Formats: sequence, structure tokens, C-alpha cells
Amino acid sequence: MKKKITNWAIRFLIGLLILLAIAYLARSSLLPARTAGLFLDYAEGVDWIPAPQNPLFDGGNIEFAGYDPVQLAGPDMGEWEEMVIVSFSSDARYEDFLKRIEANQGLSRYSLSLFVPGYEQRMFVNWMLRRDRGNDSVNVKDRATIGEAIPANPHYVDRWQEIFSGAYRGEIVLLNFVSRNKDIGDAEGAEDAEELEKQYSKPAMRILGRMGAQLAAVGNVEKVVVGTDPRQHDEYGFGHYPSVDAFEVVFTARGRLDLVPTRNKAMNEDRSAGYWVKPYAPFKLTAGDR
Repeated sequence: MKKKITNWAIRFLIGLLILLAIAYLARSSLLPARTAGLFLDYAEGVDWIPAPQNPLFDGGNIEFAGYDPVQLAGPDMGEWEEMVIVSFSSDARYEDFLKRIEANQGLSRYSLSLFVPGYEQRMFVNWMLRRDRGNDSVNVKDRATIGEAIPANPHYVDRWQEIFSGAYRGEIVLLNFVSRNKDIGDAEGAEDAEELEKQYSKPAMRILGRMGAQLAAVGNVEKVVVGTDPRQHDEYGFGHYPSVDAFEVVFTARGRLDLVPTRNKAMNEDRSAGYWVKPYAPFKLTAGDR
């Protein structure tokens, strides 16, 4: 009897391993071979085509596209007109794209980094955010003034203020490019960077969820292909808000704001960067629950 149970257990484990291997191979076949994150600046006087319709991206799948990016943090990289994440099902299609964009006369400049998207992470985070959508038990009434909430960097103060005082009140996406503080664990008794991030993110995510925010994209930055060294970040995460007003509530909520210094300990602020963009219609929250 004992031998039969042992044989059954072995067969079960072998079958489970085979199923896991099949699932892994199936998942791998569905993932893109390459994913690129781009900032684009078009030549003066060029009547350029918005990314969702631009044949420049033929052969790829645009996962996110926004226009009029405005930098809010990090080394100033100048002005851009679009930010796009595009994936390719094969290395050959990616290489063809590199040739097309290099030869494109309509661009005055561009930067390109290889991304490693965190699709499962995005799905899980968005599920968590949806749980608190409209949840009145999440405190968003205790708020600071906009002036108190704006980061101290004088280079970007006016740009932050323009978000809240400008005429545009529609959907807004915050592009966060994070470089981790590599030295945080060197000192004896230093707090773990991951633990610091959790201390910030848990309450902050509840506030984002309460106000209807979603994660438009998240993942790691593999390497810079075209661009300068400050583009070499560790991670990216794009927070998508249903309106400027909703973002203002999140931005000024003390439940989030009071924990920003904790989050910043885990970041290399000099090598991190932030932008806000307007999403193109296919990537708006109103186009479907993303």
C-alpha cells in the first residue's frame, strides 16, 4: 500500500512539473521579444502623425502613448512631444523598427530604452486599486495645500503649479522613472529599501484607488539604447488618474504626503525622473478598464 502511494505521489509530481513547464512555455511565447520606451521630439515645421496612427510603429504593438510630456523631476532632458511604449513580437521586427526610426527625417531627436514590462504586477496592483475605488473609509479629506505638497526643487515649481492651475482638467498620467539608492543598506542598522517602499506604497495605493487611479504601465529598465546616461533608471511606473482634480486630491492627501520622505530614502533622487502626460484616446481610462 505504501509503495502504491509513493508511486502515485511521484507520478503526480512529474505531471505537475510537466504542466508547469507547458504553462511557462505558453506564457513565454505570448510575451514580446522586445519592449521599447521612447521619448520623441519632432522636427520644427513637421506635420507629425500621433503615435497611435503613425506608420513608424508598424510591426509593433503600442502599449501606451501620451503627448505633451512635461518634466517634473530629475536632470532636465529638454522638451518632448510624445512618450510611447511599443512592444515587438520578434527581434527581427524590433531591428526593423530601429532602422526606420534612425532614418526618420521627421524627428529632431529621440531617446529609446529597453523595458522589461511587469504585466502580472500591473494586473495585481490594478486589482488592489479597484478594491478601494470610491471607498469612503479611506481618508482623503485631510489634505495639505498645493504649495506644501510641491517638491522643493525650484527648477520645476512652476511646472507643478501649472498642472493644477492650467486649463486642462482631463485624464493625466504621471510617468515615474526610479533609480534606487544602492548605498542604503551599507550602513549598520540602515533600513531596507524594499521595506521603506512598502511603508509608503501601502497607504498611498489605497488613496490612489479611492480616487479611481490605475497603473498604466510598470516594469524594469533594462538599458538605454539611444540617449544619455541619466536615462539609465532601474524601474518605471505610470500612474493614471481620471482627472487633474483626482490627482490633486492624491497629491495633497496627508496620508500619502507625510510618507514621501520615507519613500525618498529608498530613491536616488538625482537619478530618478518624473513627467506628466496627456494620454491618447485609445489609452484613456474611459476607453476601458485598463
